Amino acid sequence: MHGANRLGANSLLDLVVFGRACAKTIAEVNKPGESIGSLSATAGEFSIANLDQLRHANGSIKVADLRLKMQKTMQEHAAVFRTGNVLQEGVKKMDAIYKEMSELKV
Repeated sequence: MHGANRLGANSLLDLVVFGRACAKTIAEVNKPGESIGSLSATAGEFSIANLDQLRHANGSIKVADLRLKMQKTMQEHAAVFRTGNVLQEGVKKMDAIYKEMSELKV
């Protein structure tokens, strides 16, 4: 997949590989004529509240600084060629970075 992505063919790859997997899952889970359950009156409010919380965040860490930490961690610990130990260390570091989101400033 990485080679296809670098050649600019990732959209076709997504359609073929992931589209097929998605369609198979839908066919297994859903049957023709099934009804879809109704949504509650508050459906989606949690998502909006989460976005508003981020939009109004007034902590001490800038978004760009947190993004850079995440980028460097991913580059060092989740590159194409990696070992299990390096990846596990990266997961621990990303967990710590995720906790810093409570101090995010937008």
